[in-house]
Amino acid sequence: MTATWISVLALVAGLVGLASDARAQGCPASLALAERQACLARAVPEADAALVVARADATKAIADWHGNLSPEERAQWRAQFDKNLDLWALFRDRVCAAPLIGFEQRLNAERAAIASSACRLVITQVMSGDLTNRFGEAVSDKARGHLAGSQRGPNRRGLIAAEGRQPLCRHPGRGGDYAPLTACYERQAARVDAELNAVWARVLATIRARHDVSEADRAAWSEALRAAQRSWAELRDLTCRLEAYETPNRSANSVYSGLVGPCLIVETEERMRALQITYGLRRTER
Repeated sequence: MTATWISVLALVAGLVGLASDARAQGCPASLALAERQACLARAVPEADAALVVARADATKAIADWHGNLSPEERAQWRAQFDKNLDLWALFRDRVCAAPLIGFEQRLNAERAAIASSACRLVITQVMSGDLTNRFGEAVSDKARGHLAGSQRGPNRRGLIAAEGRQPLCRHPGRGGDYAPLTACYERQAARVDAELNAVWARVLATIRARHDVSEADRAAWSEALRAAQRSWAELRDLTCRLEAYETPNRSANSVYSGLVGPCLIVETEERMRALQITYGLRRTER
């Protein structure tokens, strides 16, 4: 089993990114409606079955892990791992829900259902590829870029980590004291959280301003998006905490600045990007 995340991380955003991934998976939007429906009808169950296999392989890898973990710690890891995958599936189902996508993309019910299947397919494939890279053989073209997209582009999480080439925070060099470095990454994580909160307020304002949509539908839209966002926030936090288990020493002082903090920052950046693109908001480049 790989000891650390091996993936080359992507800067892929939201449903726009999902659409391009769907093209790569062979069910592009350019297909005739019936042909695309048939393609997705085949691809989605296949992806679901692959995820079941990847999950079983990962569970076995955790049970067989011979790192610096007691049997009780491995059992705790397994329980948190199961919760993490369940949260990921819940986020996928909520962010890919046909009513939400219909509102966001102004689609009728039939086209929204198709877009929902394409969205679900991509995130399921990201989940399977991520498990393969972490617990099986490293396959770089299946790596997770973020929780809703596959790998593409530079390894941002590796670049901004404490030991990366472009760290957000630099080690003060005082005899291995990681406390200042951890505090710096905590400030950076709080910064992007505040930026996400500002984007979130603009998203809700955009929904309220859609007077071509009935008041009842605007309320349903907002609630569906809030549900997806709650799932994402819980998923992000648990996903990043769990990375510590895949290191030789999950209690090491360097874990937050090397893994957890950069994970929180990149996942938050990508969720913010997705919302900005989906809702047509101006965004500031990193």
